[in-house]
Amino acid sequence: MIQKIQLHAIKHLNKRTTFVFILCSMCYLSSHAQKMKKLLNKELIAKVDTVYEETPDDNPCAGSQIYLTLLFDKEQVQITEKEISTCGKVATHKIGIYYWKMLPDQKIEVDFIKSQTEDTYAKNLALELRDKQLIGSVTHVNGRIMEYIFKEKEQ
Repeated sequence: MIQKIQLHAIKHLNKRTTFVFILCSMCYLSSHAQKMKKLLNKELIAKVDTVYEETPDDNPCAGSQIYLTLLFDKEQVQITEKEISTCGKVATHKIGIYYWKMLPDQKIEVDFIKSQTEDTYAKNLALELRDKQLIGSVTHVNGRIMEYIFKEKEQ
């Protein structure tokens, strides 16, 4: 009789523990989704490079700044490269639209198509939420890591 009571108590404890674990996991994942929810459907932008071209004359349009823009919806992210010359000309290159998901460690996994990112600033791009900010990082061939803070584009 005592063994039956102990066995019943253990089964009840296991069900309760499992329920609490599932509930905590859902809350944890939901909190990550809430942080990312604030960034959905907003154009996020980060300056990733400044380029200067040598010219034989004094050309005011010889330089440009390169930006990556991200536009997340619930399932996909659209990534675009923007080049703005020092004289204000804008050139836009759509890199692609990719599925993404939030991982428990605050990293954002993007299903890049390597052939589309090969010669772009999105090559080797890793994304994560850190301190309520979207951070992009790229590890270059020499091992140097560059980090970019993506901010909501000002209107």
